[in-house]
Amino acid sequence: MEKRRFLLTFGRNLDHSNIDYLVKSRLSKYKSGIQKDYFNPVLHKGAEVILNYQIIDTNFDRISSKYYLDDFHITEAQKNGFLLSLKKLKGTHVWCDPRIQGHAFCVVDGIEFNFYVYRSLDGQDYRFPQYYSADSNADPIVHSQLHKMPEDEQYLQFPSDLSREVKDEITIRWINELIRMN
Repeated sequence: MEKRRFLLTFGRNLDHSNIDYLVKSRLSKYKSGIQKDYFNPVLHKGAEVILNYQIIDTNFDRISSKYYLDDFHITEAQKNGFLLSLKKLKGTHVWCDPRIQGHAFCVVDGIEFNFYVYRSLDGQDYRFPQYYSADSNADPIVHSQLHKMPEDEQYLQFPSDLSREVKDEITIRWINELIRMN
């Protein structure tokens, strides 16, 4: 796994056209589909790392998640150059543990709210509301209310060493705050 790097870019109203341009100009020629052996990747000749890249835009009208299934076989210098260019654009860019990503859910007032979950390399867990939940009753609440929150509160961030119960309590409080924003 030391050969695999996972970069997450998130924020509201990201500059998708420039992100797409950077991916196309800096990474596309090094792209392959996600490998069958994700945890023990085989590098293409000349590559030093495999970069996986994910975008989360908290504006649900913007398309995200375009690149998450792609492996980019690049050098460390190419990886660092890509990040340097990304940092000039709007958004937060976080190196995440490629082994720890998934979904979480919490039920509030009988409605199930779903979240994408990531863990940064510096020990923070991030939860982002899913674009479309398994429970369609959650979608109108999240889609109509999330933009009313300050941008840095449109997702959850907490230390990864908190218990699952504490993380869920924080998430439920966040959902209740979202609901009250009516």
